[in-house]
Amino acid sequence: MLNLAQTNNKEADMKFKIILISLITVLVLGAGAGFYVAKNYKLTNKDIITSETNINITSTVKQILPVSEYTSLVYHYSDVITHSDAIKFFSRWDILFTEKSAIYTIEGAIKLGIKGNNIQIKNNALNNTIIISMPKIEILSHETYPETFFLYDEKSGLFNRYTLEDSYVLQRAAKVKITEKVNNNSALFDQAREAAEQQFRVLLNSLPGISNYQIIFEWES
Repeated sequence: MLNLAQTNNKEADMKFKIILISLITVLVLGAGAGFYVAKNYKLTNKDIITSETNINITSTVKQILPVSEYTSLVYHYSDVITHSDAIKFFSRWDILFTEKSAIYTIEGAIKLGIKGNNIQIKNNALNNTIIISMPKIEILSHETYPETFFLYDEKSGLFNRYTLEDSYVLQRAAKVKITEKVNNNSALFDQAREAAEQQFRVLLNSLPGISNYQIIFEWES
């Protein structure tokens, strides 16, 4: 009977130890899991806050930037152009008394700028930077003023005088020539880029929450 009681006590002690070890294991694993979840929840929450900040900044910046064409520089010009012409014989030789020449002036305006729908915005709330990817500067429009067209020192041939149609042809030719000249003037495009950056900086810095950000413009080449 004594041996049976001792055996029962040992079995009870063993069961108690097993239950105790199981409880300790569960507590340790639970604490570890809780720490892991808490740590990761903290990081995830931080990421959510940063993401929301980025979205808010991007939305704020988009409100101020153009969504269509934006003119940053208007180039006004007054150009003096020389012209000469003669009726050709077999497309090679000038026919006598058909030579004509003139000096004429034309004024106009060329608008340089960007197409706002191509602007891309990236911002990083962690290092307080806003990167604005800008499309390349281009000629948005070219308007000539026909009322300023004037012929000087006109010398018309006896059989080849200047006509009204000639004036239209000369104006169209002048427009093409001046457009080409402006496209080759890199200094004008540099001025248009600088003007756009200055204008946008003033507008962006006036927005709430932007003053602490560094604004970087990246231009398409």
